[in-house]
Amino acid sequence: MCIVVCYSFISWGIHWSWNANDQSALLWWFYVLTQTVSQPFGFITSALMLFVLIYTLNIRRGEWLKFALVMLLPVIVGQVAVSEIKKTNHEPRPYVVWLSQTDSEIDRHFYQDDPAQRRQLVTQRLANNLQIPDWQKQHWLQQVDPAFPSGHTIFAATWALMAVALLMARGKWLLAGLVMLWAYGVIISRLALGMHWPGDLFTSIMIALYLSLPALWWWLRRKAV
Repeated sequence: MCIVVCYSFISWGIHWSWNANDQSALLWWFYVLTQTVSQPFGFITSALMLFVLIYTLNIRRGEWLKFALVMLLPVIVGQVAVSEIKKTNHEPRPYVVWLSQTDSEIDRHFYQDDPAQRRQLVTQRLANNLQIPDWQKQHWLQQVDPAFPSGHTIFAATWALMAVALLMARGKWLLAGLVMLWAYGVIISRLALGMHWPGDLFTSIMIALYLSLPALWWWLRRKAV
């Protein structure tokens, strides 16, 4: 996770900006990764993560529910926090900034419209655009809310920080590495897909860190007693 934090911080420092012309063959795979966190697949990812941790860490059957609650609470709180912060923050997503460069209407009042109007506006502006693939257009239409903070990043980072700490404490290095690689991919996908700025990712990882630490401290301390 430190690598992603450093990458986000450096990108932030050099004023990185997303460019629609930088379409890569890897972009669709980043989309697949980001979908593991998007609704409804995020529920499946959480269930799978819980199953793997319970099985790998040999959690006793009588503690399954308690363990699940401890792990899920930071994830749920994180998503609620994202929803509340976005209500008072109107930072435009990179793709919105890109669209606004040639469209003064989007530039002026995009976030003053309701979500349905925003989707209609984006649909109209992308109708004849052959540069952006259809699956990416649909992804943009599903997320016309403000950029800050990154709900995908908070979700992935919270799960990764908790899972990796628990797995490493049991010496499960390979599995911990796979979880971390998944989180890396999800977080970087948010930049690649034009959904977030480096500052969004950096701050969101810090939020995830503060959310995950109490759960980890409680569980590890409880098992040590």
